[in-house]
Parts: sequence; C-alpha cells; structure tokens
Amino acid sequence: MASPTSNYTLRRYQATDLDQVKQIFASNIREEWGSIYHDGKYIANAERYIKSVVDDSDSDLNSIEETYFSGGGYFWVLTCQQEDDCQKNDDISKEEEAATTAKEIVVGTCGLQKLSPTTAEIRRMCLASNHRRKGWGSRMLQTAIEKARSSSDSGEEEDNRMVARVEKLVVSTIEHSLDGIDFYKKRNGFVDTLEEETGLPKKVKGVHGTPISEVFMEYKL
Repeated sequence: MASPTSNYTLRRYQATDLDQVKQIFASNIREEWGSIYHDGKYIANAERYIKSVVDDSDSDLNSIEETYFSGGGYFWVLTCQQEDDCQKNDDISKEEEAATTAKEIVVGTCGLQKLSPTTAEIRRMCLASNHRRKGWGSRMLQTAIEKARSSSDSGEEEDNRMVARVEKLVVSTIEHSLDGIDFYKKRNGFVDTLEEETGLPKKVKGVHGTPISEVFMEYKL
C-alpha cells in the first residue's frame, strides 16, 4: 500500500466544506448499497437514509460544529490539491468539479464524536473511491485514535476538549461491508463488541428498513 503523499492534506473541517462532505457521504452509501452489494436491491432504502442525513437540519452533517467540536470531539476532511489527481474524483458532480479547479477538493472525511467521558465514536469514515489504496483511510483513523488519547497537540484552543480519560472507541458498519470490517479489525486493531448477556458479537437487524444487520466494533485505548 502506497504511503500518503504530499498532494493530500488532512485538516479540520470548515463550513465551506459542507457540500463536498455531503457528496462524499452520499457516494459512499450508494456504493455500499448499490454497486458492490446486493445488486442495488436496497438502494431505495439507502437513498431515503441519504436524504434524511443530507436534508435534516438536526442531522450530524448539518450540525458538525455542535455534534463534534462542541461535544468534545473532532471532524477531519482529507483534501487533495494536485489538479491532475483531484479532478479524477468520481464522487463529485461535474458542476463541483468545475468550481473546484485549482482548489482544495474534499476526498475523505472522519468524525470523532464523544458519547460519554469514557467513550467516543468513529463516524462518517468516508473516502472517495479513486483516492483509496494510498494509506489515507488508516491515516485518518489513526489520527482519530490519537486525538481520543490526548488533545495536547491540538494547537487550537477552542477544539482542545477531547481529554485523555477516554478509554474506548466504538464504530459500526453493515454486516455485508466485508472490506470495512477487515479495515477496522485486521488492519487497525478493533475487535467485536460483545453482548453482555450472550457474549456474542453485537448485531442489530433492520438497517434502514432492510434485513441487513449493523455490526459493532471497539478499540480499547
């Protein structure tokens, strides 16, 4: 796997990134439910989910500052500035592509939401399809892990709220996302979250009104 290159920048989310953040999110959901798994059988369910996140004023993507930063977490965007690489981004529209020529293009996102004094959740881990296999997925995740351990190197006083007492990170994905599960467990050290009563891996059926289950993993800091 190639090492991350200087053409990319992993930085704090800014309000001007929002449209591109939504575009990356929507594209990743459509890819998971349409072009890769189940032959698009549940794509209508995915589209309803996308609409609820993109359009709902109370969704996390429409309140990133409040959901992530004010709550003691963080939200990163991965941008690309080299025109030849960035303009190949299949996950943005032609209108956005024209508007972002010679500018930063958002090609990845990663959110860290604090759930309690001891637990934080990895959310909105997305990467544009043709910017993968360059090490940036793991780089974003490891950055979030280090942020959860300590915020002493933040350099931004208003964001310096994530404290070292966080003990566990949690993340979830759909059961058919084998690449996603492998990414968290085999490549980045996450383990299955176990049900207290049964000791079996935690699953919740009925994701977006489908028979598909959501699976849960965690990482002890």
